[in-house]
This record gives sequence, C-alpha cells and structure tokens, in this order.
Amino acid sequence: MIVMNLKLNNIYAFNDFEISMSYPKKIVNSNIEEEFLNERPNFRYKKLIVLMGANASGKTTLGKALKGIFNFISKKTPDPLVSCINDNTKNTSFMIDFITDTNSNRLYRVAGTIRPPKTDSYKEEDISVTVKHVTINKNDSYETCASKLDVLTDKKESYIKALDEVENFGWNFSSPSQENTIRSLKDLHEVGFKDMLEIILSSLDPSVQEVIEAQDIEDSYIIKLSGHDLILKDGKILNGEILSSGTRSGIDIAILLTSIASRQNGFYYCDEKFSYIHSDMEKEILGKMVEKLGYNEQLFFTTHNTDILDMEFPKHTFVFLKKRIINGGSVVQCVYADDYLKRNTDSLRRAVENDLFSIAPKVNRIDRL
Repeated sequence: MIVMNLKLNNIYAFNDFEISMSYPKKIVNSNIEEEFLNERPNFRYKKLIVLMGANASGKTTLGKALKGIFNFISKKTPDPLVSCINDNTKNTSFMIDFITDTNSNRLYRVAGTIRPPKTDSYKEEDISVTVKHVTINKNDSYETCASKLDVLTDKKESYIKALDEVENFGWNFSSPSQENTIRSLKDLHEVGFKDMLEIILSSLDPSVQEVIEAQDIEDSYIIKLSGHDLILKDGKILNGEILSSGTRSGIDIAILLTSIASRQNGFYYCDEKFSYIHSDMEKEILGKMVEKLGYNEQLFFTTHNTDILDMEFPKHTFVFLKKRIINGGSVVQCVYADDYLKRNTDSLRRAVENDLFSIAPKVNRIDRL
C-alpha cells in the first residue's frame, strides 16, 4: 500500500493539516531504489518518510490517525475513527489518496466528514463518505491523477456502500505503547523470523547465544543467554526481566523487519522503536528496512536521532513536524527538507543544527527552573 496524500481536520491535534508523499523530479543515483509505481516511472512516491520533530509535534498521533482511518475503511465501522476526534462538538474531516496492494494501477481517494452526534453515540447519518478512483495510465504522475479525481462527481450513498468499492490492503504499525498484535508467529517463522530474531538480539546483546524454536509450546521460541533460557510467546518475553529495554525492543524490530523482508503488509509505520538502541544500530537497521522494501511499498519512520540526517537518503525523505499555537489553538505543520535545500551539496544536518526549519524545542524555557 502507498499513501500519497493525507488531510486531517479535528483529528487529534491536527487541524487543516496536510502531508504529501509525492516528489517532483527523479533523483539521480538515489540510494532508495524504485521510488515510483511499478511500470509507472512518472508516478513518483516517497518510499521512505523519516518524520522528525520536537516532543508532542504529532509524530506518534499521525500514525494513530492513519491507523484509525485504515480500520474505518477496512472494517466499515466508525469506532476506530471516532476515537481520534479531538472535539466532538465540531465537524471532523479527512481525505486520503492511496494505492492498494491488490491493484497498483488505481488511485483511490476516500474523503469523510463526521458531524457532531445528536445523541450520545455516532449514527450512520452523522457520517458522510465519498470514494473515488481513477486508473493510473503508463505516463501518469500522481498530480495528473489527482487532477482527474478533483473533477469526478461525488456519489450520494451510505458510507458502508461507498467503502465497499475499496479493495483490500495491508498495514503494520509498530510503536512502544501498543500491545503486540501478532496473532501467530508461525507465519513469520516460515519466512525466516527465527534467524532474523537471533541476528537482531545477538547484535543488541552479546550474551544472546542463539534462538531455537520451542518444541512443547506452540508458536514460541527459546532465547538462550549465558546461564539463562528465556521464552518468547505471542511476541512477548515471559521471563525477560534480565533483558535491557533495548534488547526487548529488538523483538518488535525483528517482527517488523521480517514482515518487510517477506512482503507481509505493504505499508509500515515504525514509531520510536529505537529509543533504547544505540544510534549506529538504528542507522544500520533502518538501512536494512529500506533495502528490503519491495515495489509499491512504503515505510514511515519516526525518530529523534539526528544521526539519521547523515544517512545518504534523498532530501525529500525527511519531513519535520512542528506544532504552533495560533489564536489559542494548536496547529501541526509539515516542513519538507527539499523545499529549502535544493542543491546536492546542501547539508541537512547543518540546516537542522542552525534551526533553518524552526523545529528546535524551546529549551530556553527550562532556564525558568
């Protein structure tokens, strides 16, 4: 799945918010391969989006908003989206342009409006949704297809019937706060999860000797350390108190990396999984994630680690979120690095260190202490 554009209003702290995942021209000698739709070279999309910004700038809630929209579209129930509403006395709206896993030559646009409920709960009549789609021709760009969507007439129908038009798509959200939602590790085992887990954990903790599949417990693994055996079941360590926070994070990282390598989901949102992991290790694993992304797949990656700026990704990869207070309300805005840095010789790290994008945290306020 590929998300091309997203607009949000009254969803979490996002008001009149927009983020775009297209880029204007082909990058020569890019180290991210195939940043265009398969067999549609003019349809360019950002295969990797590195989201950076100060605390509370919206990196995590952007993922939650996307997940709520995906679940709403897929399950055709408003609950996942309603839970994202900031103020239920106001209208809430979203618009998302995307390409599904099953038909990579069709661009969808789903737009929805949720009006304040007249009762204690939202009813079908409180929700309006339109679904449009166009065929992506051989020479089309995203901008060309978006213009076609703009002129299509909206259909008047229930949101359930409208969403029936959208083909299935997959996603994988990984964040420190979420409960592990892996139903079974068996499918991942068949595509190399055990080896991936062993490599990741032993790289993070030299005392990890090997990982073996448990014989007596279904969908479980034994992590062998010096003098200890730990059991991994349903994505969780049952007796892992001796492990560091970084090593425990390695389990979710191995799950995500295996999913990417085996084309399990198509769309991936990796949120702050490396908070307890050394910077060099984060850079190496991110590089592997990008290397293993296939055609028509996409990865959002949030981080505070400024060493990521030194990785030789195209400048359009980096999007900075910043929150401003306007007329007493908070507004989250996107700052695109390639809007400011046009030359290959422009240093992204130097731009951030000099706060060219006005995204630095207000550390001077700590002086009041």
